[in-house]
Amino acid sequence: MSAEPVPTYQLKIALRDTSPPIWRRVTLPADTSLGCLHDIVQACFGWDDSHLHSFAEPGSGRRFVDFDAPLDRDPSRDFDEESASVAELLPYVGGRLEYTYDFGDDWRHLITLEKTLPAATGDRRVHCTGGRRAMPYAEDTGGAWGLRAVLDAVADRTAPAPEPWTELVETLREEGFDPAAFDREALDLDLAEMNPRPSTATPAPRLAKAATGGRRCSCGEIHDDEDLDVEFVPVRPVSLAPLAELAAAARQVPLIASTLRLAHWCQGGRAVTSRGVLKPALGRLAVQELELWSQDDELSALAPAERDKRLARLRSSGDLPCLDSPWQLALYADLVEISASTARPGADLPATAGDEGVVEFWCQAIGDELDGLDDLETLGLPPVLLAALGMQSEDGDGLAATVLRALYEVPDGEWLGTELLVAALREGLPKQEARLVELLLLQILDQAAMVLAEYQAAEVEVGPETRRERDHILLDILGIKGTSEGSDGTPLPGNRLRLTPLGRHGLREYLLAEGVPAPLIGELADADAPTLLEALLDYDQDAARAEIAGWISYRGQGPAAVQLIDSCAGLEADAALRRLSAAPVLAELDEPRALTVLRKAAASQVPGCAQAAAITLASRGEIPEGHGPELQLWGLVDHLWGPLGVADEALAAFLDQEGDLVLALLEQAADDLWRCDHPATGAVLEAAGRHLRARDKALAKRLRKAATKVGSQRRR
Repeated sequence: MSAEPVPTYQLKIALRDTSPPIWRRVTLPADTSLGCLHDIVQACFGWDDSHLHSFAEPGSGRRFVDFDAPLDRDPSRDFDEESASVAELLPYVGGRLEYTYDFGDDWRHLITLEKTLPAATGDRRVHCTGGRRAMPYAEDTGGAWGLRAVLDAVADRTAPAPEPWTELVETLREEGFDPAAFDREALDLDLAEMNPRPSTATPAPRLAKAATGGRRCSCGEIHDDEDLDVEFVPVRPVSLAPLAELAAAARQVPLIASTLRLAHWCQGGRAVTSRGVLKPALGRLAVQELELWSQDDELSALAPAERDKRLARLRSSGDLPCLDSPWQLALYADLVEISASTARPGADLPATAGDEGVVEFWCQAIGDELDGLDDLETLGLPPVLLAALGMQSEDGDGLAATVLRALYEVPDGEWLGTELLVAALREGLPKQEARLVELLLLQILDQAAMVLAEYQAAEVEVGPETRRERDHILLDILGIKGTSEGSDGTPLPGNRLRLTPLGRHGLREYLLAEGVPAPLIGELADADAPTLLEALLDYDQDAARAEIAGWISYRGQGPAAVQLIDSCAGLEADAALRRLSAAPVLAELDEPRALTVLRKAAASQVPGCAQAAAITLASRGEIPEGHGPELQLWGLVDHLWGPLGVADEALAAFLDQEGDLVLALLEQAADDLWRCDHPATGAVLEAAGRHLRARDKALAKRLRKAATKVGSQRRR
């Protein structure tokens, strides 16, 4: 019997810190192991596999390494790369994975899932479908900065080859190395010889919602929300502005507008230097014709004649930020392609003013800027300070996602006050650690505010100047006394931010790339009932109401009733959770056809279905035949059985959250619950009695006594 075909993934693999960017686009089976993906990356960039490597999953702290390599492993975070598949680590389009090769030179590669293609029966070959820039042999050159020095030296043939790359530079010069000449066909032939082996184990499931207040992790344990990595807990569902409206807003961002104009200006071809920038005369022409000078405060302040004189002295197009910034962005996003020393519009350039592809370009541009917020050195923290604190630049991983997630969670039109954010995130930490968290978050917020404002993703209200106070916090952290300022523990005031519609779209794309589930209200309209009910466990009341209305409207009340009741079948804990989630959906059904479905289900003998339908009808004042007062008891036990069936801790969290309502019902029915014929009655009473002991000792005693009666009755 032949194996089931698996989807094909299209990946973009970019070598970080290279400008112009060096990247490759490949397709491969989704079940390819990370160990095989390592081989593919090595082939794509000409590495010879002579150093250690690792894959890192953003946000989670998980690292995947070669278990046969001489590497000290941390059992809590290091996993065998052969046991995990690409599909497991990149479950969403837009998802990202980082591959680091040679921990000395630190070659970092960003791997992005661009598309999921249909399964190709029998074809498991790896293909290269695109790429930019050639990659010279770069082993042991010192990393991205060394590669830049090598390429500059190769281009400048008049200067002697520098140390320590003399031999490499001379060889590349002799061979006539062209950094713009990427040979896709040659790489495709190399990759076609590979056997993309699947992972050796079934991928561990992502964290799934277990119950309010607790979730089942892939380790099999139940964790409270605050114990989970940020990527696994969904953000609140939101609505987005129409794509056409977002595209119009993206085109108003100055950097985006300049980049698009510059890329279209290259129609017909524009000559570039060996360093991949416009020749000086063309650079001056572009600045004048496209009015790029308007984005330069100094140039825009000059009279036209003075501006012309200033531009006439331009030696390199790379020396003028108002030209170089959009030019580099156009190259990075493939809006401009360079071949044979000529720049032309790239295939990815939005063709017309109404092309909505500009939104994707905008998201890519701002996403790359936001990615840099995790590097502590880019936040203005000097290496000497990080060394004094025993930290490295990568120790900031995940902080930016935490801050941006908090901004995304703020309802439309409302502001995120940084004082409240800092106070919440440092709550419960020791003083020194809390002050360090405050300092890092304020730095991230400052940088994020500048990025979001530049891309018109957020409105920013600048807070008071607090540099002096931050210095005092830093001295306090380092244990340097002599000041009492900034040491009372009160969070410093900072900027306030409010997302624009474009910003909400962009942050959603960023969070999805970080692995954070970010649902949209209405996207479940065509989902089946079990999928809807599972998702609703993560929704707040307003979002759930909107999602339910759309789901019912999509199919009509009659079919909705059938699907919902079918999903309520069974007496196990999972079915009880579905009934818990289904209750507010069933409550919305009031048309005759839907009520007929409920009456038939209530009269049936199907466990779970009959009770769910009868309880819904009873809430409308209609007691179905065959059901009496015991129905309320059955519903109360079932209400608690769902969380308890997941874990004891989940029930405790559920009781804390729903305490006032549930306790009132338990107080009323405690002495009669033992008569309930629900199979989980004894377990629910015993667990509820145990968890309520500290909160209501008398009620807890009554519940435990009722649990004893259940046991006695069943023994008889």
